Amino acid sequence: MSVTAIRTAGDPAAIEIRTGRLRLRPPAAADRDAVVAAIGHWDVARWLARVPHPYAAADAEAFIAASAARRAAGRELALLVLDGDGLAGCIGLDQLGPEPELGYWITPDRWGRGYATEAAAAAITLAFDRLGADRIRSGVFAGNDASLAVQRKLGFEITGRSRVFCLARGEELDHIDTVLARARHAQEDSTR
Repeated sequence: MSVTAIRTAGDPAAIEIRTGRLRLRPPAAADRDAVVAAIGHWDVARWLARVPHPYAAADAEAFIAASAARRAAGRELALLVLDGDGLAGCIGLDQLGPEPELGYWITPDRWGRGYATEAAAAAITLAFDRLGADRIRSGVFAGNDASLAVQRKLGFEITGRSRVFCLARGEELDHIDTVLARARHAQEDSTR
């Protein structure tokens, strides 16, 4: 996997990651319709805290603009996950610093291909190797066994439970909190 900086006059902080099968890059205005189509599924939105359902073009525009602003301020890195057929999902690191929070989603027609694991592994490597993370926080809503399996494969450990509001469902849900420490990541990396 290689991580390269994209040097553009408009966004010198932009980052692009290439893995064996995927390209991860910041969202742009031209991605609006693809984002709406990819995340607009109930089976995606119901597992995410901050995504409304139904998801409209205005939601995508707001996400793209906020992502650029937060990236420029050094607070967040949201990257679209692209395969050979187009937009497959999104991965993000929020609250950049020693303990960022990892979030991700993959559109249903790409489930079961290992994209979430591959994209998350790339983002985790970037966080530990280049962004100064000591621990990465994440978690899943109770019942999202597939996403919890991804986190376990990557070395995340369950640290507790909490209640988190789900915008799409309009209610607080049980949430399984997880964390990946730098030492655990290094240990997991050495056994792969």
